[in-house]
Amino acid sequence: MKKRSGFTVMARLIRLVKPLSGYMVLAILMGLVGHLCAAFITIFGGFAVFDLLGFATPVALKTTFVCVLLFALVRGIFRYAEQSCNHFIAFKLLALIRDKAFRALRRLCPAKLEGRDRGDLISVITSDIELLEVFYAHTISPAAIAALFTLIISGVVQLVFLGYP
Repeated sequence: MKKRSGFTVMARLIRLVKPLSGYMVLAILMGLVGHLCAAFITIFGGFAVFDLLGFATPVALKTTFVCVLLFALVRGIFRYAEQSCNHFIAFKLLALIRDKAFRALRRLCPAKLEGRDRGDLISVITSDIELLEVFYAHTISPAAIAALFTLIISGVVQLVFLGYP
């Protein structure tokens, strides 16, 4: 049997997401908006502190509090929606993987499934497949969100503090 690298295995697992790529894009966009809202909660909190200390700020204190509340509400909604999309993708793919695995088992080893350790074999396969839920629901879109968030915030910092693109 040929040894596969971790990168190769992950690339094959990610390719399984292709039929659900619309949901993945939606999850990434909602996660990105949610993280931007979380960042702006902190930024507007800083504005409120500066306003209370007597410094000039781009927005009034009342507007700052309204914006923080709005950002918090939007953040919660988008976080829930992102996680819903991620888990929808994960559970759809887990069902597909389970179907493929058990179909292969039925075809390849009917004698093994009739032995006395058949429950152990099924248990190992099922638990290994369940571990993929973490990969699909908590790895792919968060990595993409982190990369996009970093690019956007870096661009904003460059524009605001350095004044050029």
